[in-house]
Amino acid sequence: MKLYTILKDGKFIKSEVPGEYAGYNGKKKSRRIFGRLDCASGKRLIKKENRVFFHTLEDAVQEGYRPCKHCKPLNENNFQDIKHLTPYKTLKEFYNRDD
Repeated sequence: MKLYTILKDGKFIKSEVPGEYAGYNGKKKSRRIFGRLDCASGKRLIKKENRVFFHTLEDAVQEGYRPCKHCKPLNENNFQDIKHLTPYKTLKEFYNRDD
């Protein structure tokens, strides 16, 4: 049975289900980016040992990750659902943040 590393509430847990999103969890904390599981950019750039999974969009945002500019996992509708979790007022600001 394959287990995935899931980041939830600041803790790493193991799960048989990868979740809906994946992100980078390597030494470069400034690159906290998450995207869809099928994102070609994420598959190509993130080594398996540095990959972390999120069960939900909210989990990724609460952990401080920004959305991938390549696969664009967020749209205006789901940004409105998670807007209260971020200091950004617009989806464009959230995608283009500098950190």
